[in-house]
This record gives sequence, structure tokens and C-alpha cells, in this order.
Amino acid sequence: MTFILTLLYPKGSKDFDLDYYLNTHMPMVTRAWQNPSDGLRKWQVVKLDPSTGYVTKCILTWDNQESVGKAFGGEDGKKILDDIPNFSETQPERHAGEVVGES
Repeated sequence: MTFILTLLYPKGSKDFDLDYYLNTHMPMVTRAWQNPSDGLRKWQVVKLDPSTGYVTKCILTWDNQESVGKAFGGEDGKKILDDIPNFSETQPERHAGEVVGES
């Protein structure tokens, strides 16, 4: 069953570097996990209104929950997590769950 991991980046005192995120970090994610055997189907990045308390949302669509655990538990997962300070001074909030309906 499809599994969604949403990352919400809170507004911090330092600006979120959206250019770095889109042009460096997300290509790193694609190279690491968007192979058929890795389970990442697609990703989407949404620029949010800062008045919400968040600046960016990333939606990662996976084949299943096991794919997420495998991806973040490996060496590529460590590299991707270690890259966060290059574009954000705050860690994202993580929200995850299985898709139970869609159109």
C-alpha cells in the first residue's frame, strides 16, 4: 500500500534555502532512492506561506512503509539527513501514514 512521508520545515531565524533544496538536496534524494528497487515513487516540494509557521513542505510518496525504513536506515539516508543544515537551521517535522483512499 502506498505510504506518504511529509516533511514540514518550520520557519526559523535563518531563511530556508529553497534554491539549494531544489537544486542540490532533492537531486541527491532522487539519485539515492528513486530507483525501482528503492521504493520512492515521487516527491513534491510546496512553498508555504510563512504566516503558517512553516516555509516548505516536502511530500515523499513511497511503495510502502518498509521502503522508508530501508531508505533512511542506510548510508544514503545518513548522507541525506546530514545535508539538512546546508539549507535549514531547523529539523523538519515528520508526518507519515498509509494512503487509505484517493481519486
